[in-house]
Amino acid sequence: GEGRFGEIHFLVKKENKGDLRKDARVQDLNNVLNRLLVGGGKKGGNGGRAGQRRLQLRTYSVTCLSEDTGIMEWVPKTVSLRNVISDCVNCQVDAENPKRRGGRVTEFGRRALREQFVRCQELYVNQGKLTKAAEEFERLMLKPYPPVLYWWFIQEFQDPHDWYDARRRFTLSAAVWSAVGHILGLGDRHTENILVETSCGEVVHVDFDCLFDKALKLARPEVVPFRLTANMIDAMGSVGYEGAFRGGLIETLTVLRDHRELLLAMLQPFLLDPVISWKKSGVSGEILKDDKGLEIENTEARKNIQIIDGRLRGVYNLVNPNYKKIKRIDKGGEVESEGHGFLPLGVEGQAHKLILEATSTENLVQMYVGWMSWV
Repeated sequence: GEGRFGEIHFLVKKENKGDLRKDARVQDLNNVLNRLLVGGGKKGGNGGRAGQRRLQLRTYSVTCLSEDTGIMEWVPKTVSLRNVISDCVNCQVDAENPKRRGGRVTEFGRRALREQFVRCQELYVNQGKLTKAAEEFERLMLKPYPPVLYWWFIQEFQDPHDWYDARRRFTLSAAVWSAVGHILGLGDRHTENILVETSCGEVVHVDFDCLFDKALKLARPEVVPFRLTANMIDAMGSVGYEGAFRGGLIETLTVLRDHRELLLAMLQPFLLDPVISWKKSGVSGEILKDDKGLEIENTEARKNIQIIDGRLRGVYNLVNPNYKKIKRIDKGGEVESEGHGFLPLGVEGQAHKLILEATSTENLVQMYVGWMSWV
């Protein structure tokens, strides 16, 4: 609509399988997290390093009309990560060179591209050779399709100051979303659920239906803590994730860990809310109740709260379900436990572990083909 305050753009959405009330809840949580990030951690006090780095989550309003329908604020000047990469052109490569166009990397409709990735993945799924699968993934998917996202910032931001600021915003916003996403167990981070604000380079995440490690239960589980693929690293500059990204990740984790009790208290209502799938009894969707008609806190719900508590203490407890289903026959084929007994890491150690897992080719080759882990 249009009034004296200008135009207001919005999206009326109907979910097929998801629940928009989850999106509304997450946006409420993100607004609180933004206030914490401005103040910094306990050690930093008001105006801590997190605030100085301008760490924040881009939020938008969600008004639910029913379980599966609602009105969502339209975030202007945003394009999906996939489309941004598709528009990239590597100016240092000859015009005839196929490595020049970013669209070549993102052409999911190209059957040969999908089949090439699936062949790499099947070395592990069918033969148990994870090391070989990772090597083939690097040879067939990463080397022939080098990242190009770095060039998008050069093309879009001609002024050197604007270019530097946009790239820094991209890097730091990606770091904040990575930390928060890992703590909440946010999955389904494919290239259409991550947007880039074209006016400033800031990252915006959408679609929060896959919460609390729900993506680990998919047919092809999402076994990385967050998306940190080759193109995202390329956009961060010559030092990649070793610069502002690692620093932003550490600062965000510090703030989250310093406010652990507050965050757990805010997440506790999810246990009492019927929108979360673990509170429904199978196909009927009825709330689980005991003999007296009182709602039962499902064991799965309590387990997930314990997992979040562990992550806020520095424990890496994202357990890859493939290690139980698929017998690995090459080196390093140890099976992970259920996450019990893992020692908590310091903030720097936790950030290092998360980056290693997110960039591991052994993890990336296990992803669903539509997640496009080579992009």
